[in-house]
Amino acid sequence: MRQFEIDDIAKAAAGDASAQLRVQRRKDILNLISQQRKDAQQRATPSWANQKAIDEIYAQAREITASTGTLHVVDHVVPLQGRKVCGLHVEHNLRVMTKAGNSSKGAKFDDWGSASRNSK
Repeated sequence: MRQFEIDDIAKAAAGDASAQLRVQRRKDILNLISQQRKDAQQRATPSWANQKAIDEIYAQAREITASTGTLHVVDHVVPLQGRKVCGLHVEHNLRVMTKAGNSSKGAKFDDWGSASRNSK
């Protein structure tokens, strides 16, 4: 969280109406983005997807996070909302990686069939 957001939270708690509006707007935007992501994931999940295998991959990410203390997340190798190509939410398109690694990757995928940090 950025410093001005922290400051707004403190001001909002103190009763500043403008800060309260800014804090609420940020919450609304984050909720909208979260809902859009859930909707995209639902649309990208075919009826034949192996939900048990998908759930096991998410459980594996939680286990690795608990054992290492480093946040691990499930990454879509081919992004669900990529610029060049959109992937499916299926077990073969999922992998566990660190949150930092996933954030630096973004929604990128190179034409050679693997995720790339350098593609634009």
